[in-house]
Amino acid sequence: MEEQERHQAPTDIGLDEAENLLEQGRVYYSHGEFKEALSCLHLAHDRYRVDGDRQQIAETANDLGVVYTVLRRWKEAETWLDQAQRLFGEIEDLAGEAQTLGNRGSMYRARRDWRQAAASLKLSADRFHVVGDGAQRAVTLQSLSLVRLRQFRPLQALAAYHTALDCQPNPTWFQKLLKTLFGLPLRVLQR
Repeated sequence: MEEQERHQAPTDIGLDEAENLLEQGRVYYSHGEFKEALSCLHLAHDRYRVDGDRQQIAETANDLGVVYTVLRRWKEAETWLDQAQRLFGEIEDLAGEAQTLGNRGSMYRARRDWRQAAASLKLSADRFHVVGDGAQRAVTLQSLSLVRLRQFRPLQALAAYHTALDCQPNPTWFQKLLKTLFGLPLRVLQR
């Protein structure tokens, strides 16, 4: 949706309604109804902006960046993800910043910009490590591993995947087996 097409949030929309719009936007997104998702998310974002709720402004900006990424509207995606990352940084929300960096990495990955994808995903994984979110760190490192393969860096890919397996909160027996198998060449190469 172009900026000039956006609907401005009426001032009579309360915060509960903005929260409902945010959730409805996420539901539309999960069902592949991206135009409807954008409409809801823009309205929610505008309402949160009127209220000055920086946490929710950042959350909706991040969500808007994700939807625009799926639509391959790179400029809008980057603009919204920039806003989300800046706001999460200002309010010192490392988890939000990590999520946005991961979404930025996904955007660069979709654009086949492997260098920037790797940099964003690495920063995201580092922040998830700081906040202690092993599950999200593992998902991010798995994505980083695929990017490293695309960069023709198989050892870095293997190391990222091994670390992802290492930080799984409740690894399955198969993940434990993979960790052992992937760890062998890494130990040999580190000597």
